[in-house]
Amino acid sequence: MNKNKRVLRLVLAPVAVAGALLVSTASPASAWVHDGYLEQFEFGLYWDSGQRGCVFDSNNDDENLNNDTFHGPSGCGGLGKGVNDNTYSYKSLDIKGRNVYTNSNYGGIRGSVPAGHTGDASSNFKNSISSLRWY
Repeated sequence: MNKNKRVLRLVLAPVAVAGALLVSTASPASAWVHDGYLEQFEFGLYWDSGQRGCVFDSNNDDENLNNDTFHGPSGCGGLGKGVNDNTYSYKSLDIKGRNVYTNSNYGGIRGSVPAGHTGDASSNFKNSISSLRWY
């Protein structure tokens, strides 16, 4: 019986370690989105020019920014304000480009932001971005 317990411990120990490693390193993608911190594979819209102020961080399409707010980092300008028609600059940490639109539902004027690009919104898009999606 002791031999069986020892064999069982030798088999279960590596399985338990592997399981613990998977749990500690895996995190859901949804934990990244809209937390006020721009991270890899996200696209950020900023409250102020020069990527200053609060950021709205997204890694998906959004057909209507009217129900979104700037989240952080804490103490930043624009905290809690609506994203729709309140964007001065942007930054892409995504591997895909984004189209931005001046109206909801991907309408109005369309602009393209290449993957990895950072800048201030042009006069057509400053305080006018209402939806966005990958291209």
